[in-house]
Amino acid sequence: MTETITRKKEKAPISAAAARLEKELNQLVNEQFSTPEFKLLYDTPLTLPRAHFYSLQMKFYTLNRRDCWSHVAARAPLDVKQAIWHHEEDELIADQRTGLDHIEMIDMEAKAIGVTDEQLAKAEPSPLCLAAILAFTATAMTLPWLGGLLSSHWLERRNNNAIIDSSKGGSSVRWRQRLINELGIDPKRLTSHNVHAVADEEHSDIIWDAIARHVLDEQSYAIAIEGARQGAAIDRAMRASLAIGMRMIES
Repeated sequence: MTETITRKKEKAPISAAAARLEKELNQLVNEQFSTPEFKLLYDTPLTLPRAHFYSLQMKFYTLNRRDCWSHVAARAPLDVKQAIWHHEEDELIADQRTGLDHIEMIDMEAKAIGVTDEQLAKAEPSPLCLAAILAFTATAMTLPWLGGLLSSHWLERRNNNAIIDSSKGGSSVRWRQRLINELGIDPKRLTSHNVHAVADEEHSDIIWDAIARHVLDEQSYAIAIEGARQGAAIDRAMRASLAIGMRMIES
């Protein structure tokens, strides 16, 4: 068995530009939950068929995350490639918390709430979800690597409970709580949400350390914040696509 060795880089003091970026990112993350699209999602009454739809669509979203991180890594400096690979080991190979990759965890959780193998096999992204996914891909491929990195980092930062001011926590924690409170799902069955409720704190910290090393002046700050803003806008579109898709399911 090959032992995985993790090398931690010593943290250097961050620049004034990186400190400014961190403050603005945290503000944007917290404001995200008050946007109309997020409110629409969380105000949409939850039923089991709607939860099935959400679970299936999030599989395509999660697969797209793997593509976007790869597009950024291909153009990024070595230290950023290393941070992304460290991050993606959990997602693509095996998360140390479960021994499963994150796609396997999504499938397991979907089946635990009643999605059938046939539904998993035949699932397709909704038109609105597909549009959001394609937008994420375009951002990762066409922005400067630092902007593309922030576009993807934004999504996990929005999931980092340590950054969210509200006691409700990040996105995964909030959705997990809805499944428990509104549908009576046993929390032990929510494998994917249980892991993401804690994993994205570590993941966003890993990537932030890499970002901070490269945000050194006004130019790099501007590239980074633009990537984050584009990621936040597409994130809102993705949440709206989920809300609209669920509202089209009557029961």
